[in-house]
Amino acid sequence: MKHLLAIMIVFTALVARAQSEIKFSVTPKPTGPWEVGVRLLEWTDTTRVDPTDSTHFRTLPVWIWYPAPKGTKTTPHPPLPDDWRSEQGKYLDKKIGTTASRFLQNLNVWSVPEAPVALDEGTFPVLLFGPGHTWLPTDYSTIIEDIVSHGYIVVGYVPTGFPGVTKLANGKIVPSTLSVHQQDITFEDALFVRRNLNRLAAGWLKGVMNITQIGMFGHSQGGIASTVVAGKDSTLQVFVNLDGDLMGSALKVKVQQPALLLSNDERIGIQAATEKMDREGRERSEYRRHADWVRATDDTKVSLRVRINGIRHLNFNDLALVPAGQMTAAERKDKLGTADGAESLQTISTITRQFFDSYFRKSRFYNLVQLEERFPEVQAIHWKGLPFYEQQ
Repeated sequence: MKHLLAIMIVFTALVARAQSEIKFSVTPKPTGPWEVGVRLLEWTDTTRVDPTDSTHFRTLPVWIWYPAPKGTKTTPHPPLPDDWRSEQGKYLDKKIGTTASRFLQNLNVWSVPEAPVALDEGTFPVLLFGPGHTWLPTDYSTIIEDIVSHGYIVVGYVPTGFPGVTKLANGKIVPSTLSVHQQDITFEDALFVRRNLNRLAAGWLKGVMNITQIGMFGHSQGGIASTVVAGKDSTLQVFVNLDGDLMGSALKVKVQQPALLLSNDERIGIQAATEKMDREGRERSEYRRHADWVRATDDTKVSLRVRINGIRHLNFNDLALVPAGQMTAAERKDKLGTADGAESLQTISTITRQFFDSYFRKSRFYNLVQLEERFPEVQAIHWKGLPFYEQQ
């Protein structure tokens, strides 16, 4: 009887563990009416030599997420091919710890590879997406798939040599060899992808892609790139910077398009700092990033900066979904905040999409009171060009 009881206890524990793993094995389901299709392409810029391999032109994997017909069968699956996922996992083991890395490697997404395109639903606006330094566009599947499910096409580029691992179509694995100080390369990558959107509009997305409605968003290094592209390409109509601090050549950029900066809660880091020098350094950084954003957007009619309380810099990608028990306190320090990961990703997705909606679909973005009432976890830090109280 004791042996049977012991077996039952072990079995119950294994079931509970399996249920816990299943609970966190799939990203939150997209909230929009469309299903999401995805294709992985590869584009080569014959005007530039690739800094990771001087014998070849600059080559970028490019993911295209697009609305698929309503009712398309979806089966959650890993976003990366197995061999790429395995190599990326080895890199993430060192970057974020083996437990969190394993979680991301086993995280499934909802987009359907090579799904049919929603051809009878009119045309959809197009958004470029740039990932943060060392990350891939697929690491932002929760936000991207949710936005696409509401009727957008998202073109996410891989800045080869910056992510932990890039796999090219010929099977070549390119490790992370380019540093954040070489970020200008990623700006050129983004501009190259922007110039080549017409090849999609003339090809398999003909009649679906609205090439006259182009926006951009990105996280960290990709958020900086969205700001730089806006400053260099007037055909980009609106952009959202997800927690990207302007630095280097980006500090010279001046934009005229409507601009939104969604920021992490730097106060968490300031309050957690145990050394006076560290705390004061963080305070100066917060002052600097705000002043840089105000200066860069001084010429635009609409410039917003919104802080999402309780989140940190990596809450903008799918790492936010890692349960607290699967990362040590040391691993979570300065990576993830105290907010619920899934809820914070939904907040980021909704605010980002509705900012784009207000320009591409002529819907109204929130006034200040509406925004803070709808999202109690957000706080506007800079609010220029939109009303505080009255209806627009």
